[in-house]
Amino acid sequence: MSNRLRLYNSNIKEILFMIFLKLAFRRLFGKGEHSAARIISLATGLAFGILLLSEVFYYYSFDSFYPDSDRIYVVDSNFKRDKSSEKIESRHYVSGAIAPGLKAEVPGVEAATRLNAIGSSVFYTEDKKSYEAKFVLADEYLFDVLPRPMIKGNPEEILKSPMTCMISSKIAENIGDNVIGKVIELKEYPGKKLTIEGVFEALPEYTNYKYDILISMVSTACFMGDGTNNWLGNDRYYACMKLAPGVKPESLAPAVRKMQEVHQDIVKIEEQNDGFVLKYTFKPIKEIYTENLKDIILILSTIAFAVLFVSLLNYILLTLSVLVERSKSSAIYKTFGAHARHLRQIIFSESVLLFLISLLAAFVMIMVLQPAAERQVGHKLVSVLNPYVVVPLMGILMLMVILMSYLPARFFSRIPVANAFRHYQQKKNKWKLILLSFQFVGASFILSMLVIVSLQYSNMKNSSHGYQAEGIFYGSTSGMDGSKIARVLHELRSMPEIQTVGLGEELPISFQSGNNIRSMDNQRELFNVADFYSIDANYLSILEIPLIEGDGFVNGKTLGDDMLISKKCADMLKFHNILKDGVIGKQIAITGHGNKNKNIQGVFSDFTMNSKANPDTRPAVFFYLSESNFIKRAIKYPSYSFNILVKIYPDTQAGMMNIIREVFNKALLFKDANIKSIEIEQEKGYTQQRGFRNAMMAGSAIILLITIIGLLGYTTNEAVRRRKELAIRRINGAKFSNILKVFLWDVEVIAIPAVMLGAIGAWLTASLWMQNFAYKLPLHWGIFLICSLIILLLVALVTIINFTRNARQNPVDSLRYE
Repeated sequence: MSNRLRLYNSNIKEILFMIFLKLAFRRLFGKGEHSAARIISLATGLAFGILLLSEVFYYYSFDSFYPDSDRIYVVDSNFKRDKSSEKIESRHYVSGAIAPGLKAEVPGVEAATRLNAIGSSVFYTEDKKSYEAKFVLADEYLFDVLPRPMIKGNPEEILKSPMTCMISSKIAENIGDNVIGKVIELKEYPGKKLTIEGVFEALPEYTNYKYDILISMVSTACFMGDGTNNWLGNDRYYACMKLAPGVKPESLAPAVRKMQEVHQDIVKIEEQNDGFVLKYTFKPIKEIYTENLKDIILILSTIAFAVLFVSLLNYILLTLSVLVERSKSSAIYKTFGAHARHLRQIIFSESVLLFLISLLAAFVMIMVLQPAAERQVGHKLVSVLNPYVVVPLMGILMLMVILMSYLPARFFSRIPVANAFRHYQQKKNKWKLILLSFQFVGASFILSMLVIVSLQYSNMKNSSHGYQAEGIFYGSTSGMDGSKIARVLHELRSMPEIQTVGLGEELPISFQSGNNIRSMDNQRELFNVADFYSIDANYLSILEIPLIEGDGFVNGKTLGDDMLISKKCADMLKFHNILKDGVIGKQIAITGHGNKNKNIQGVFSDFTMNSKANPDTRPAVFFYLSESNFIKRAIKYPSYSFNILVKIYPDTQAGMMNIIREVFNKALLFKDANIKSIEIEQEKGYTQQRGFRNAMMAGSAIILLITIIGLLGYTTNEAVRRRKELAIRRINGAKFSNILKVFLWDVEVIAIPAVMLGAIGAWLTASLWMQNFAYKLPLHWGIFLICSLIILLLVALVTIINFTRNARQNPVDSLRYE
């Protein structure tokens, strides 16, 4: 009997649900339902909120696809040179012998591996076709820690064999046919032949350490100096380890210290260098990507929830206004025996239907905006379709459905039955004003943030970087026959549009490798410098980097051992009591340049290295190399490459990039020169900030739109609710402008504190965000005041226009209706 009863109740519930759903469809676009307004405001909020929250959850999903990812850690080196150093430097890179040492000598380490990036490179197949991929040297233990499904080949055997490699399924698809056994050659390393022996499933986008082609680590010496057995120095290896179940990384410290004492003689080094620190720590691989994004994640989350919250409140505000007009239907339902739960189910059905339509509209918006969104976030939107993003997002959406249904359903079910027989008007509007005030807070907050972010972006991008970028192009000699370089330089200099041509290994827009300045007794390393290596005599004049002391490099006069140092480098030499009586003409020792001391010929002004958003704050150094020696080195070592810089005359930039590319291609076998503009590449350094600004711009537009829709709904309903009062006031001689002031004050009295609260929240959030930058925009109070006034004026304008439109009704008609 009980089973039959449960089945009967279940059938009844299904029937009721279908009835309620049918009623919801009938009312969907009925008169006075404001369905279009509710769907538009909810859909725009959902679209933007889903995009931002997906991005936040996407950050936290990095490297979660690896099996046992909770037990995988990245090895960090923590270094402090001596007690004069301000803080301990931490990097995700270590020396070559550290990873195998951890596996061999530290109990609790189940497996360890190391990766050494060669970088993105063009490579050629035997049929002379070119492709681009990210190359990494990897040892045979890689798949013990960071496994990928293999399509063909044995990874352990491949990564133990010299000059063999395996490629991702994506690269294999690009090459086509059967790739096993094919030979490839990197553009930067002519003559170095690699044989493809395996194919692995391509890495997803949400990984910290990306690669397309894995080369066996025993091949290292063919591409660079072999530091695989170094216990100290050459810290370029990305080391990962997997711990045994139950082992905590903190428990490894004693064994790691013992390993250092045996292989690094760490005790002696600490005694020789007072305050020296070198220790290794372990960070969960899933936290590596987010460790420097915590402030950005907080801000993005705040904006996303602000947009969703405002759109939700606006939906509730409009829905409650609609339900006031449907008070009679509530009473009639009750008269015919409907219980409160049935009325709640009616509203819940309507809310679910509207939510699903809004969600569908939101996804349509996302698909339409997909190309623009992908440019901003820097990855394919399909990458977020993983369980670590989808599951929490679904939870938030379900919570929204509950919240947007509960209050209207509760309100509708509690309307008195007596209202079926007399006209019902809601007497209070405080709840509307409270909901509206939250929207004002959100609008003020996000508009203030938009202005701050935009000003900070413009401040960084447009301020002086200490060097000239406009009108300067460059291209690498990688893959170029060294004997043809002189011809390229001659042809470039013969063009009337070109002002100067120069040579240099590195550029200010990229991150530089480091070397250390040594003490005069050559016993200690004092500080690290950004090493630009070799430049010719024209390099500084092309970039217009000014000398503030001494002389620049001069062809025929400057010697190969001469160097230029930055002002910061000169100051630090004085700080360490080295060359404190002046640096010009003095000699210093620097690692990475042989044992011979280098002569300081001049001091140049400090300039921004990398970008102002992520500046390299180290001192900088240049070394002289004549043009003829650049060419001789390229002929002797085919894998050696440098940049050719071209400065053109003003007003001659049109088409120059293609003209310069044609000249380069004459010396390249595959005609694949890549010519770039320093100005454009410099601007790319602010891609993240530009994307954040654009996200703020979109968020501001959406919240303002939702707020305006809510304000329009409120003013329309208030004009209707108070039409009798307005009619009586006007009959008694009150001017419409005076009535308007009273009505406007009702809105502004809650808008002013709400807008101030939003501005305070923006100030706190902006202060937190600014901590990420070395170059900061001053947070002047006037910025927040102006943004607050803009919101208040917008509120006043919308209120006046809509109230005037709805309230200019004949007073007699209003009283007759009442």
